[in-house]
Amino acid sequence: MLLNLEKVNIGKAFELFAYNQNFKLTAYPRLITLYAIKKEFKHIPELNWKFEYDHVNVNKNRVIIEYRQNKSEDFSFYYEIPLSINFELRVFLAKSSIHFIDLYNFLLSNSLIKENQFKLKAEYHTIPHFVINQKVRRYNTGILNKIQNNNDFDGLPIDDNIKNEIDLGFQFFNPIFNQILSQFQI
Repeated sequence: MLLNLEKVNIGKAFELFAYNQNFKLTAYPRLITLYAIKKEFKHIPELNWKFEYDHVNVNKNRVIIEYRQNKSEDFSFYYEIPLSINFELRVFLAKSSIHFIDLYNFLLSNSLIKENQFKLKAEYHTIPHFVINQKVRRYNTGILNKIQNNNDFDGLPIDDNIKNEIDLGFQFFNPIFNQILSQFQI
């Protein structure tokens, strides 16, 4: 299930998966946390926030933040946050390993990033991507507990540490996305 990260869609997912312990205890509080953070980034209209949940394959559970200005069939600029216990912010540049390598070499040769600046993950079943969160690896459990015990989406505190990590990622990579788009006229 892939839906826009909106209050009504989170509610629909809750109704569908309320019986599922992984959804109730892990995915749902993180969705609410990221929904609250999303509202803080209304000033960046290029971003399209969605979430995916699969009750069978928990590795597919994630929030996807697409950079909308991309119209290419080969390149895909988006951020991904797995709906898992630990926080991880990933950046994807391409829809294939070959295109990722081309862009990675472009970023290095133009000094847009430094080698080993970000952790690079490349596994046989996943497109290569960067893991860009620098300091925060865990969600604020106090906030997650408040979410567990509250049905009001709008009155909850924001996990500022997670928000700041996401903001740093946007500040660093959104201009890089724009430069790639203009350089290659994608």
